[in-house]
Amino acid sequence: MSITTHWASPPLDLRDSLTTEVVHIWRALLDDSPERASRFRLHLSDDERDRADRCRTPHPQYQFVITRSILRILLSRYLGILPTQIHFKAQPQGKLILVEPSSIPIQFNVSHTRGMALIALTLQHAVGIDVERIDRAIQNRDIAERYFSKRESEHLASLPERERPHQFFSYWTCKEAYLKMQGRGIAEGLAHCEMIFDPEHSEVGLLTLDQQNRGEECLLYRMKVGAEHIGAVAIATASTQISYWNWEDEYGS
Repeated sequence: MSITTHWASPPLDLRDSLTTEVVHIWRALLDDSPERASRFRLHLSDDERDRADRCRTPHPQYQFVITRSILRILLSRYLGILPTQIHFKAQPQGKLILVEPSSIPIQFNVSHTRGMALIALTLQHAVGIDVERIDRAIQNRDIAERYFSKRESEHLASLPERERPHQFFSYWTCKEAYLKMQGRGIAEGLAHCEMIFDPEHSEVGLLTLDQQNRGEECLLYRMKVGAEHIGAVAIATASTQISYWNWEDEYGS
């Protein structure tokens, strides 16, 4: 992927920097450090700590603790309250929404995989985000034939073997971000949206094959997240600017 994404240090004051015309995307590195996870647990609710404790495998547990805590810290910075004062509700497909405080129409979405988390925040506009590690061993052609559009599946099959994983995850992250923006699960629509890529641009063309969703406002972008990860974000608007921020643990202290 020849596109570039410029990740920068965030401003100290976030409360007035997020507007209806600007989307903020945060990139956070994840690791398997129990010490780091222990520090972040303080920001979680009792239910979230219980959920983490039920996971007996260290990596998924630490990944959840750190990602959820960073989300709480960021929202607290935008809202001007303590991280523990924030209350979430999960929609049927698992997408979190903010229920308290309810005075600011902030929307967000989170994705994490081994080594990386992405968090997108907007005012008013629905948003979906996805990040994937491109060295995951999967049967990409089989999945594409079952869940991608005919044109996407044929294009993937035409590529040299070494290029297929990157192209597969480019399709996958864009589809996942789009469906998460809509509040839908991947089983409900992977084949109902087709992605059109320009190698030199991050913006992705979207062909909606589902008649019900034609004409909706949506911007879809690919992101260069790192050497081993790629991502995508979908925003329910016709025009926006995106700021890309790097998370540092010192930012939450």
